[in-house]
Amino acid sequence: MTWGTRIKGAFSSWNAFLEAIQTKEVDGEEKAAYNEDLLPTEPERRSWGWVHFFTYYLTTSFSPTSYNLGASLATIGLRWWHTLIASAIASIFLSIVVFLNSRGATRYHVGFPVIGRSSGGPRGAKFFIFIRGAVATIFFSTNLYYGGMLMAILLRCIFGTAWDNIPNRLPPNAGITSANLLAFFIYWFFQMALMFVHPTVLRHIFVIKAFYCTAALFVVLGWAIHQNNGSLGSFHFEGQIILSGTQLAWPMISAINSICAALCPILINQPDIARYAQRPSQATWSQTLGIFISKILIMFLSAGTTSAAQGFLGTSYWNVWDLYDAILTTYWGPGARAGVFFACAGMVLAILATNAGTNSLPAGADMSGLLPRYINIVRGQIICGLLGPLFFPWKIIANAASFLTFLSSYTVFLMPICGIMVVDYWLIRHGNLHIPSLYSRDPCAPYTYWRGWNLRAIAAWAAGTAFVIHGVAGELDPDMTGQGSKNMYKIGFLLSFFMGSAVYYAGCLLFPTPIYPQGRQDTPKTWEYMADSEGFFHGESPDTIRQGNGTVAGMSLEKDVV
Repeated sequence: MTWGTRIKGAFSSWNAFLEAIQTKEVDGEEKAAYNEDLLPTEPERRSWGWVHFFTYYLTTSFSPTSYNLGASLATIGLRWWHTLIASAIASIFLSIVVFLNSRGATRYHVGFPVIGRSSGGPRGAKFFIFIRGAVATIFFSTNLYYGGMLMAILLRCIFGTAWDNIPNRLPPNAGITSANLLAFFIYWFFQMALMFVHPTVLRHIFVIKAFYCTAALFVVLGWAIHQNNGSLGSFHFEGQIILSGTQLAWPMISAINSICAALCPILINQPDIARYAQRPSQATWSQTLGIFISKILIMFLSAGTTSAAQGFLGTSYWNVWDLYDAILTTYWGPGARAGVFFACAGMVLAILATNAGTNSLPAGADMSGLLPRYINIVRGQIICGLLGPLFFPWKIIANAASFLTFLSSYTVFLMPICGIMVVDYWLIRHGNLHIPSLYSRDPCAPYTYWRGWNLRAIAAWAAGTAFVIHGVAGELDPDMTGQGSKNMYKIGFLLSFFMGSAVYYAGCLLFPTPIYPQGRQDTPKTWEYMADSEGFFHGESPDTIRQGNGTVAGMSLEKDVV
């Protein structure tokens, strides 16, 4: 057999393999624009009700990330009631943005990779998708580490001294012990099981987790108050410096920014879950209520538990697994092991659900948007899950404080995108989208822009990012920037959002964007005129997308919508 024959056979086998792994409903053209998860959600799959959206936000807030946030807020001089005020203010703004960015998906039932094409263009949207997907994958990895640390305590409750006596075979610079590494992969095994679950089914775990984890957190708080002679304590924590008067201004602003930043990924992810809403109203008030209650409640639960525990443990444990480990060590016995197991199981479930809903789901949707021919949401989730351990999150967290500081600046990169999407839907298009055109590569389509790039959106993202990004340098090295730059970074969440929004709006005023395809420009532009037909003109349906007739070529020019 000649080398040419072998090479030809290898290419033939590779092509056969690629054909075999193609997703369902894939676009038949060379560069696929959709698969079954990118097409509009069918009515029978719109299974999310108000309880799922409400518990989704409880799922996110009742997690170690939000629980531990109080630590940084205490160290900058805020009292516990300051954090509650900051949570209330942040929750109001977050609720508004969540509503604004989810509205389009509840009406047209498409996710972020598709609805993002209306503001970014087919190629520009992929740029935004890549940014969000990269952030989601890295944060998925770091949450695996948090889950592993809690899993280690849970296993200690089960196996007792046998777990403590596991010898450490890893060097000190590894950033993790042998026992904790084992716990990490045990937790990862359970997390991977959720990677095979589609979002239409995943909603149930949010309900289960919300009730169980909430109960667990209240039980731990109640037990801590009981152990502290019925007192919550003074809420004055070890080593805390209390500020007052005008000194509180920037710390309060920083606290509001930090609380908002904790929910930043969800603000971008909104269309990926809102598309499954049974009715738009169910994804409105339930989300607002979920955010407001959960953000304030988790701040009180974390601060209250830490304050009460300080009274009988003698130390302020802001890190939830350090607190549970200290309780287990101090009160070692069957009762403590059972109680801490119950509490740890709640937090482990919290991370499982949060990591699936806010990291692997958007990462899966993003990978589907980047490679729709071969990756759907579930396959993308699985890839995200497999990549998680490869980032070695224990090394990141143990040895790279500067990298974590940089990573915390992801809001600077994401919030301009969110602002662009909100302005595009509400102010530029007045809630009108032509769904088939979102899948079209025809130059006559209103979302093609310049070779698939909406340069207005790219300029707005660059402006929103550049406006605040210099503040990251001040966080890494205080001597690199002035106080003004550092203050801008402390309010970077809001500044990047509003700057991106303002520049995009100005760009669209100077260079107006088309709302409808050529030949349909006389279609009314009143508020959500297209929404009642879910974005289809008369005679169109999802089959219009499958047939590649995304624009008006050869179609009726009737104004009516079905």
